[in-house]
Amino acid sequence: MGAHRTNADLIAETLYAAGVRYAAGIPSGQVLALIEALRKAGITFILVSHEGTAGFMADVIGRVSGVPGVALATVGPGATNLTTGIGNAFLDRSPALAITGQVPTAQLQRRVQMRIDHQALFRPLTKATIQLTPGQVARQLGEALALATAEPPGPVHLDLPEDVAVAPTTEPVPSLPARRARAESPPARDAELARVGALLRRAQRPVAVLGLGLYRTAALDALRRFLEAQHLPFVTTNLAKGVVPEDHPLWLGVVGRARRKTIEDYLAQADLVLGLGYDPVEIGYEEWLPPVPLVHVDWEPADIDSGVRLEHQVVGDLDDAVRRLAALPPAANAWDDRDLAAFRAHLERSLRVPGEGFQPWQALDIMRELFPREGILACDVGAHTHLVATQWRVTVPGTLLVSNGWSSMGYAIPAALAAKLVHPERPVAAILGDGCFLMTAGELATAARLRLPVVFVILNDNTLALIRVKQERRRYAYCGVDIADPPYQPPAEYFGVPNYVARTPEEFRAAFAAALRATGPVVVEALVRPEVYSTILYG
Repeated sequence: MGAHRTNADLIAETLYAAGVRYAAGIPSGQVLALIEALRKAGITFILVSHEGTAGFMADVIGRVSGVPGVALATVGPGATNLTTGIGNAFLDRSPALAITGQVPTAQLQRRVQMRIDHQALFRPLTKATIQLTPGQVARQLGEALALATAEPPGPVHLDLPEDVAVAPTTEPVPSLPARRARAESPPARDAELARVGALLRRAQRPVAVLGLGLYRTAALDALRRFLEAQHLPFVTTNLAKGVVPEDHPLWLGVVGRARRKTIEDYLAQADLVLGLGYDPVEIGYEEWLPPVPLVHVDWEPADIDSGVRLEHQVVGDLDDAVRRLAALPPAANAWDDRDLAAFRAHLERSLRVPGEGFQPWQALDIMRELFPREGILACDVGAHTHLVATQWRVTVPGTLLVSNGWSSMGYAIPAALAAKLVHPERPVAAILGDGCFLMTAGELATAARLRLPVVFVILNDNTLALIRVKQERRRYAYCGVDIADPPYQPPAEYFGVPNYVARTPEEFRAAFAAALRATGPVVVEALVRPEVYSTILYG
């Protein structure tokens, strides 16, 4: 590369100035110049086993830190692999940059080895896709970083032709946004918020539903004050768990997950629903909402089915709206605190269905007892996700990471690795099913190489349990859901990571406690039974 400063150097210097400290991916000829520039700039390159992991890590680094996560991939198959993780950042609203190496500019319109149209590939999965151009790289990077963090946040794709990366440049590092841009979200009008208060005062049994948009505010204390002043019971979506601590006496559960009908039956008493920060990418209002008026307060207008009765909506700066709602005069309603407490106790009991052998809910109870409240749990996608959503109490905001808008299997291991990089001082664990584990098992080699003390809990029931339940409900035969032929013998380690096997709750308690004390990564493989999911997922 010589002594001259290149566009790759400019990219690396700009990313470092923006707060980026890690980039994940797999090296190739097209991105070697950028990887070298990142190294010189002080950004650590994380080698992963699959580019999808790099995308997931970029998502979670962006979600947890607020600084866009960065993922690198080569031309063609590297780019297509990367899209899975970047799609997660797009639907779950995380700031990220996906940087793909590309063939030299002279070959961009030719049919040559590995080349595809990266911009056509990434366009439906990102807020924007930009082909980096000599003389314009600083401006393009500045725009990409501002767009990634602007409301709503999300990924931006940058395509880097190989010759552009190594071309010399004199462009300075661009001016960068100091914080998330919100100029496009003006404050709500006083009359709009006053009507919210009037509708709450008129209602006898109003309920709030809290969505993922609230995590993008700095108003969680005001949110809690508002709910308490209005004596407003609340449910959340899965990604919003913990915006108000789930040991709060007004908490009523998570919509659309385990024991969803139990929760929906209780919510049928409501005569008004107030949605705050609600994003239908998790679950549409119409999938659970009782037939009552809806009031929607968010950055964006309500996205609803024609059957939903939208009584009123407030669209604008959600931070400002929540703080001003917290200043409304307190209102009384007909909810009885003893009845709310009785429902929560009933919900807790309904999750813990007795059965033969080691039950997944038993493992979760032990984990919640032993795992520090400030620890971060990354949860994968499958039947266990439903159980975690309803059973796992989040009392410290931001301590549960889950793929819900994208709902991609293979998320938890990359998410846990990313969370531990951002927060090395905090305990981090992942929980995943055996099917999810098979998708990203190779990343245990990444964990071992990085010596990250993360606990990976595999709930191994030897089946794709969620699909099994769906086949039962449709009266289909079980097909394509068995993971391994019995008897299954777990190995002593995976890619150099020790595996503690637990066949009983007692063994699991000892294994998980030991894993939390370890100085490196540990797998705890819990051999559990799947039958409980048939009862709790839709009941």
